[in-house]
Amino acid sequence: MDEGLLLKIGSVEDRHWWFAVRRRIVLDALDSVSLPDTARVIEIGCGTGGFLSYLQQAHPNWHLAGIEPSAAAVEVALGRGCRVTEGALPRLDLPNGIADAVLALDVLEHCDNDTVAAAEIARVLKPGGWLVATVPALPSLWSVHDEDNAHFRRYTQRTLESALASSGFASWRITYFNMFLLPVGYASRFAANLTGSRRALGVDAPPGWLNAGLRTVFSLEVPVLRRARMPVGMSLLVVARTSEERS
Repeated sequence: MDEGLLLKIGSVEDRHWWFAVRRRIVLDALDSVSLPDTARVIEIGCGTGGFLSYLQQAHPNWHLAGIEPSAAAVEVALGRGCRVTEGALPRLDLPNGIADAVLALDVLEHCDNDTVAAAEIARVLKPGGWLVATVPALPSLWSVHDEDNAHFRRYTQRTLESALASSGFASWRITYFNMFLLPVGYASRFAANLTGSRRALGVDAPPGWLNAGLRTVFSLEVPVLRRARMPVGMSLLVVARTSEERS
């Protein structure tokens, strides 16, 4: 991803409707799995450390670390007090089985070979370790937004399951999310593709009233996802587990 775009995302994610609600969804996903009180959790592609900062507040006893390919983003994350080092999939400078959980939030779509990337994540997880990941969904939503963000693909549940099944994960739970705003997503992408304009799909936080409205609608999905899976949406969430035994 373009470094300037990455830093711009880092400057707005605390207040941007999309990042604010996704943060709640991912925190719920982490709370739904069995992690030790002093779990070692690694976020791959942590950007400027926005989510790591919230995770430190939510779970102060966890041993948290981030890995990020952008040197400029690493510097910002370090300034926030996060423990972050430079690195990137598909090869991580980490020993086998070091992590209880790995986060990959909108990361796999940036990997040329997502199966190899997912296998590397499985390698650094302990037996029975957890992956919590999000990816953009629905190839029909492909737009200039994906091109600007250096995506190789948008996923369906089937293509995400295929990557996991070939990568050493034994079980998983997958759900779509961001369903309620799907009509808005299709409309904005159609307009962007038709005109070539990036404005409607930019990373700037929208005006306060609009940001609040989008956040309110998106937030309605949070309690739903705690109990059920959604059949369609602009993104996918997966909670996957490695085998309890290593071959």
